[in-house]
Amino acid sequence: MSNIINVGWMYPDVLNLHGERGNAKAFELIAKKMGIKLNIDRIDDIDEMVDFDKYDILLFNAGELKNIKVISEKLEKQKKELNKYIKANKIIFATGTTGALFARNIERLDESSFNGLNILDMDVKERNIVIGDDLYYSFNKMDIMGSQIQMIDIVLNSVKPFGNIKYGYGNNGSNNEGARYKNVIFTNSLGPVLVKNPWLCEYIIKLALKNKDIKIRPKKVNYDLEINSLESTKEFIEKK
Repeated sequence: MSNIINVGWMYPDVLNLHGERGNAKAFELIAKKMGIKLNIDRIDDIDEMVDFDKYDILLFNAGELKNIKVISEKLEKQKKELNKYIKANKIIFATGTTGALFARNIERLDESSFNGLNILDMDVKERNIVIGDDLYYSFNKMDIMGSQIQMIDIVLNSVKPFGNIKYGYGNNGSNNEGARYKNVIFTNSLGPVLVKNPWLCEYIIKLALKNKDIKIRPKKVNYDLEINSLESTKEFIEKK
């Protein structure tokens, strides 16, 4: 078994909103600081058949709803392979509106609808007013800080939230943020979230190491700069 963590960067020319390419760069930088070998492949062609067996992490950055329908239809053709990938506890990390890709049903403003991949048991409805604000939530004893440009409302059915809101809108104004099933992780947080919260990036990389049974002790990484930024944003939020 290879000691390299392989990341599939899914459709970066289509899922390209809000500077989220920074999430891919965060994987590269944090893995290097941890002393972990990590390779990122760009998967640019939506019509390309994805070799899911090759990857340990699939990164889906934020994109527009009009493109989510097309991607869903294409990946539905490989649903069996994708389900096998998920069953093996491999990682999918999705941000922003792209969370709709993994939902059950997506309703547009014109009252048309389409099906997502139905991996996360949740339903999505497009908003007529965009909400923009800071987004601050907790996950696994970690504080996660980012921004939110919310174009959809999300109702979780049986799936569990990824985090608990401390400030911001989250999925739909409740205390639920994002969703998680096995190692399929969705967060509304932009930022890019893995740049602003490198401890979350490290958590995902360690998940991949564990899943791949790589017996390497990662180097300790100093996050003083990012922690100071987090504390400064907390102070700003408290004054709102």
